[in-house]
Amino acid sequence: MNDQRHAPTTNAGTGHARPVSPRGMPGRGRHVTIEVPQSFRKVIGRLIRHFGGEWPSLIVVALTIVASSVTKAIGPALIGGAITNHIERVPDAAAFIGQMAVVLLVYAAGWVVISLSGGFMNRAGNRLVYRLRRDTFAHLQKLSMSFFDKRGLGDIISRVTNDIEMIYSALTNGVSSLLGGLVSIVGILIAMLVLDVRLSVVVLLLLPIIAVITALIGKVVRSAFRANQALIGRLTENIAESVDSARLIKSFNMEADSHAEFMKLSEEARKVGSVAEIAAFSVHPVMRFMNGFAGALVVGVGGYLAVTRGGDYSIGLIAAFILYARRFFEPLRQITQVYNLIQSALAGAERVFELLDIEPEIKSDPDAPAVEDIAGHVEFDNVSFGYLPDQTVVRDITLEAQSGQVVAIVGPTGAGKTTLVNLLSRFYDVRAGSIRIDGRDIREVDVSSLRTRMGVVLQEPYFFADTIMSNIKYGNPSATDEEAMEAAGIADADHFIRRLPEGYDTVLLERGMNLSQGERQLLAIARAVIADPRILILDEATSNVDSLTESMIQKGLLRLMKGRTSFIIAHRLSTIRNADQVVVLHNQGIIERGTHDELMAADGFYARLYRLQFEKPEITEDMSI
Repeated sequence: MNDQRHAPTTNAGTGHARPVSPRGMPGRGRHVTIEVPQSFRKVIGRLIRHFGGEWPSLIVVALTIVASSVTKAIGPALIGGAITNHIERVPDAAAFIGQMAVVLLVYAAGWVVISLSGGFMNRAGNRLVYRLRRDTFAHLQKLSMSFFDKRGLGDIISRVTNDIEMIYSALTNGVSSLLGGLVSIVGILIAMLVLDVRLSVVVLLLLPIIAVITALIGKVVRSAFRANQALIGRLTENIAESVDSARLIKSFNMEADSHAEFMKLSEEARKVGSVAEIAAFSVHPVMRFMNGFAGALVVGVGGYLAVTRGGDYSIGLIAAFILYARRFFEPLRQITQVYNLIQSALAGAERVFELLDIEPEIKSDPDAPAVEDIAGHVEFDNVSFGYLPDQTVVRDITLEAQSGQVVAIVGPTGAGKTTLVNLLSRFYDVRAGSIRIDGRDIREVDVSSLRTRMGVVLQEPYFFADTIMSNIKYGNPSATDEEAMEAAGIADADHFIRRLPEGYDTVLLERGMNLSQGERQLLAIARAVIADPRILILDEATSNVDSLTESMIQKGLLRLMKGRTSFIIAHRLSTIRNADQVVVLHNQGIIERGTHDELMAADGFYARLYRLQFEKPEITEDMSI
């Protein structure tokens, strides 16, 4: 598929060109940035709507978080009261033990409710993530080929996996920590103010200091992690490129250079990662220091007030405030930790919603009739098309294929051969003119039912990591094993399948790489046979095989084409000599048409191309008239 379809790669929903490496290809040198959502309010609103029937669980989560925060707030007061009443003023061991038993029950209740909160939050988060993945994947199936042309595979996969996983992580960890932290701060603050205003002010005076320190550390952490994320992205791309280009690397003996480049990136990532982790970890000792400092201040100020003002400032009160001071700063640390997590999750949610908002360019009208059966009479009527608004690949193409005819489409690279069959399959809509099947414009019928009446055999057929039987049945999932074996026999594939150790139960590797190129082509023909299409498209089906294998594939193709309208795209002109019609594309249009013999007799472009291919095969197909 060599047509001119090089649309600029963009980030979905932004319209901005994706940065590329100096070599002009995505990969090494691409910069990765930490994203933040453009609109918090819109994203949060849509997430809330996606919770659907999970509101009872969310209400339970909110109530349990509040209940847990209440237990955290009253626990120190109960401990302080027990010390004051049953140790300082009237020593009473039994009463003190009874009071501490109440404290234990309060903390146990807090543990129970926070466990319930985690369970219900995980349940709601899992269901939300399930719905998001279900809806996103289903939406991807509806999007047109133009969407996949303009967006990188990695970006699409990241939205369906990483971004949604980030949402789940933020829901189950970040939201609970954020909400719990805020409620705990309010509860502890109220409890402290009720006990004593002066000691509460002592604790609150530390807040501005903590805010400044946290902001400074947070700035360093964000900068360090941004640099680390960029390097990790480059390192991941380096690994992917090296694995994908293993044959090229070995062919040019560049293993040492590849390893050196990897080690350079890996060392950079190690250094920056160390800085990021150290900066992030520095929050913990700072908060511990502030906890200790707050406790020391409470002891100092409280002790002074106890000495100067007497009984109002008891040991129990001071002990309670020491516990409150320690617990007051813990929620702040939690909120600081989850802020970036929640921000990244909202950015991920925005990316997911951008994907869900993309409308498919090719879709059927609600009242479009389904294609029940077709004879296979195909007409291109003054068809023009380009993949970009300012681009024209084919112009004013008029072509007719009678039912059962074989039409060969030939021409130089970029002439529009694959474009024509893409338009016939309605992967794209024509810019001008129309395409009719049995007299009906293909835009007026249900596109799914139209494609079920077509079969495609590609130059590089795709196979799933599943059994051979399942891959054949992909053309017709309702077919029986016997029908699949019959299809393999028609395609001349049955003999090599039965020689495999597991026969039809042999599990293929990714893309069928444990089969030869010729075997994959025969298997693709079998898959097309079982689909029983009325219109057949063969896109360079024999271009990557040797002559002997080509003759085997040709036998299968001849059986497959029998009685079907077939369109053959071929660079090897020897494969289309028996076609009913040969169409020669060049300079955006049809420059010649006729049978092989007629075109050879005309001694035009086709004849020159044919002779050059056999007399001087080293000459490429990119010749001009």
